[in-house]
Amino acid sequence: MERFTQLFADLLAFVYHCFDRIVIHGYLSGLSRPEQVVYFFRQVLGIPVVNKEILSQRTRDYQAWVEAYAGNHRIPMEWAEKGVRKEDYVLPALRRMDKTNSYGVYFIFKSMEQGRTFRITIPKYPTEDPNYRILAHQRSRFTHY
Repeated sequence: MERFTQLFADLLAFVYHCFDRIVIHGYLSGLSRPEQVVYFFRQVLGIPVVNKEILSQRTRDYQAWVEAYAGNHRIPMEWAEKGVRKEDYVLPALRRMDKTNSYGVYFIFKSMEQGRTFRITIPKYPTEDPNYRILAHQRSRFTHY
């Protein structure tokens, strides 16, 4: 986070609470590599064993944060409908923002996407580190905001 702030301090006019795929792949590309994810959890967060429950909890926390943010700011959040042009669908919300000379998030779409995620397995044979886990990429479906 410090590096992010150093690079973009002149452009920051808000608090960044989470990292989306664009930020991770563009500026924090290390977090797209298994060994860096393990480092992040172990060294930065102090979680010795990275397991499915830990990753699932991070997902649930993020989803709860998005839902709470939308609720607290009265931002509509809906599943994207197939065949509907999203720009046209959110146009009334954008016009309301324009009328009040407001800026920021005014609508959140949810959709099911398929992409790279991580799978965790316990090694077949014991290792010197009892907390060692194999973290590998896999393709799976997930909710995208």
